[in-house]
Amino acid sequence: MNPQPWMLLVCCSLASGTIFLKYTCRTFGSGVVQPFNGSAFYVHSNCPFVLTRFTHNRVECDVTVRRGDNGLLVRVEIIINKVRTVLQNGSVLVEKKSVSLPYDHTYQHIFQFGLYTRLKSSLLPLSVTWHDVPGGIDALWVEVEQELDTDMTGLCGKHGVSGDKQQLISESVLSEDTCQIRDPVFAVNPVSCNELKAQ
Repeated sequence: MNPQPWMLLVCCSLASGTIFLKYTCRTFGSGVVQPFNGSAFYVHSNCPFVLTRFTHNRVECDVTVRRGDNGLLVRVEIIINKVRTVLQNGSVLVEKKSVSLPYDHTYQHIFQFGLYTRLKSSLLPLSVTWHDVPGGIDALWVEVEQELDTDMTGLCGKHGVSGDKQQLISESVLSEDTCQIRDPVFAVNPVSCNELKAQ
């Protein structure tokens, strides 16, 4: 194959925006958190945590999660540009009002995405996708569609930067009197981190 047509195809694809990088942070009902840098760790706690928090082009984003005793996420709060969206008990609430899907708002769109539900921001290069099951949410991931030149905090860390897991946990917890952070239960798990990345 002549390299010039191939280069033209890549240049056209880049110009049309079809090729771009996504940075993904995932968390699962087991308590596993896979931050932007890809090295998974385990958090066994019913405390609320900041999953990710950042400001981009003067738009604030804050995603917090809370697990139940069974490990499933029982409450997720997504705040983008001061608009609060809460995922709880299988419902989606925007500014304290239950909404049906698809839901379109000036700043965000919430819609079914196969078996999942997705919130896509129109202000930030960000989407949050989750899977509801009886009792909570068993999978949630945050995708950032470009590298952000900003300070990110939370369990997801900052993409491209490796962080100390204990430091991420201690700096991300939103303490309450009634919550506990427990030591992880070590057990043989047949699912490898590579399988988690493929999901």
